[in-house]
Amino acid sequence: MSINIGGAISRAVDRGDEGGNLGNRFRRSLKLSLLNTLLSRLGTFAMGVLLARLLAPEEFGIYATALVVQNLLLTFNDMGTAAAVVRHNGNVKPLLRTAWTVSVFGGVVAFLICLMAAPALATALGSPHATDIVRFLAVNALLDGFAAVPGALLTRELRQARRLVADLSGTVLNLVLTGALALAGFGPWALAIGHVSGTALVVVLLLALTGHRPSFGFDREHFREVAQYGVTVMASALLLVVLQSTPQAATGTLLGATALGFFYIANNVANWPVSLITTTVERVALATFARAKETGMDLNRAASGVIGLVAVAAVPGGIALAMMSGDIVRVVYGKSWMPAAAVLSGLAVAAVARVLCELVFNLLVAVGATLSSVLLQVVWLAALVPATVFAGMHWGLAGIGWAQAVVALFVAFPVHAWGIRQAGLKLSALAKGLALPAFTGLIALAALFTVRELELDPLLNLVVGGVVTGALVGIGYFRVRHQVEAALNPSPNGSESTTESSTSVNLY
Repeated sequence: MSINIGGAISRAVDRGDEGGNLGNRFRRSLKLSLLNTLLSRLGTFAMGVLLARLLAPEEFGIYATALVVQNLLLTFNDMGTAAAVVRHNGNVKPLLRTAWTVSVFGGVVAFLICLMAAPALATALGSPHATDIVRFLAVNALLDGFAAVPGALLTRELRQARRLVADLSGTVLNLVLTGALALAGFGPWALAIGHVSGTALVVVLLLALTGHRPSFGFDREHFREVAQYGVTVMASALLLVVLQSTPQAATGTLLGATALGFFYIANNVANWPVSLITTTVERVALATFARAKETGMDLNRAASGVIGLVAVAAVPGGIALAMMSGDIVRVVYGKSWMPAAAVLSGLAVAAVARVLCELVFNLLVAVGATLSSVLLQVVWLAALVPATVFAGMHWGLAGIGWAQAVVALFVAFPVHAWGIRQAGLKLSALAKGLALPAFTGLIALAALFTVRELELDPLLNLVVGGVVTGALVGIGYFRVRHQVEAALNPSPNGSESTTESSTSVNLY
């Protein structure tokens, strides 16, 4: 794709990326990021329903195994450069050549590791037949090494209109190819080929939309900065991937490939609110926290507002999934998938905890407390592994799901609260932001329990429960959004606008 085409695409979406104070930029970017995520998730959901009708649980299990390996490699491949670029204070241009070098090198290394270790990794996850698909999906690790820097530049400047163009184009290509190949009888390979093709298109568009071609170099001082933030962020992200992979690995190893297929469906449903919310917020949260700190805003107030805004959607949504798990699986996937409902409830509760903990992680990175974030993940993982194995051996698939919820509530929450205090932030400010989400969550629990006790038709249950949950989320959003905007308003002396002009990157 030529530079002229990239420039034309960039100009076409510039209107959605217009500037303003940090509060306005956050609000606009959050809306565009939400639109991006909604369109992507709706398409993926529709395809998942179609494929559940076309593929057997064992085939889903094979693809799920390969996807776990890929996610693990994507944690390594950019060596944390994306977070370092977003977090960097001042003019970021001198950092970029070093960032490109580290990111692409990490992608190449991750790709080669996967090629060699694929048989062992697939076997360890309980699905040795997934070896070839694991190797094919490793191409995404290589491609992502070229996406890290341009993607981080768009994130840093809160340019979500451009990111929407790239991500949505990749999603459309992924869905079209996957659907066509599945209908042609390609089985789990349909998912893999569609996924890699979509990623390749996203990389091309990110390069075009930022106008930044790969430019390699090495500066020792800049490398130290990338290492300071990037390596610790990478370690924390790796631990998070292992946390998310632990229940799937335990399911495949202890219960077999068929149970793994049921787990894949349940985990996919449980991650609906997580994916929607975290994918939306992660594109703007770190950049917003970092710019708020850089411009001297009250970070406690900013964090309270942002976390409260996210929780007001995550808490009622997670409760709804947990309370209506049986009806969701029966209506959406069919009676043959009902064993997935046993694990869905616990995973839905754990998913809410993960949303909030990932926000705390972004906050800790913004204030420079990256070591604390790593320690939090280590403690969480140390408790999760034995709890998951024990629960799986004694209570099967349902036990694995509820082990995630118990560890999240009684281990992850307390240690993340400790991390916030160690970083010098006030727990009282964050507790204030979580007060309304907790209240709406209690209302959702009572209302959905009443709906379930009425024993209505499963489809009618879902409609009524969805309306109740949507109303609670909408009311909560309109009550907290003004707090966020007020917290992110520029300081009276206009320091934000000065800083923005000195740190902004020319992406044209």
